[in-house]
Amino acid sequence: MARAEKTVVLNVRVSEQQASWLRNVAEARHSGNLSEAVRQAVTDSWMLRRGREEYRQLHEEGFEFPRDERGMTRPLELLLSWELKDSVWDDEDATRV
Repeated sequence: MARAEKTVVLNVRVSEQQASWLRNVAEARHSGNLSEAVRQAVTDSWMLRRGREEYRQLHEEGFEFPRDERGMTRPLELLLSWELKDSVWDDEDATRV
C-alpha cells in the first residue's frame, strides 16, 4: 500500500481501554509501533465507513444479501448495517487483538 505524501500530527484523547487495546495491537501486529497501530486503526475505520455508506446506497436501491442456508441474516449484512455512533467498549475489548 502506498504511503501518503504528507503526514499530519494529531493530538487526540482516547479512553484508557482504547489506549490499552491500541498498545496490544501495536505489540501483536506492528512490532510495538504505536503510531503504525493508530494509522492502521484509522485506515480500517475509514474503509469500514466507506463500505457501510456504499451498502446503505445499494440497500436503498433494493440490494439485499441472500440469507444463509438456515434463512438467517448474514453477519456481513449486520456489520454493514449497524451504526456505532455511541458504542461502548467492554472491558474485554482492551485485551482482544
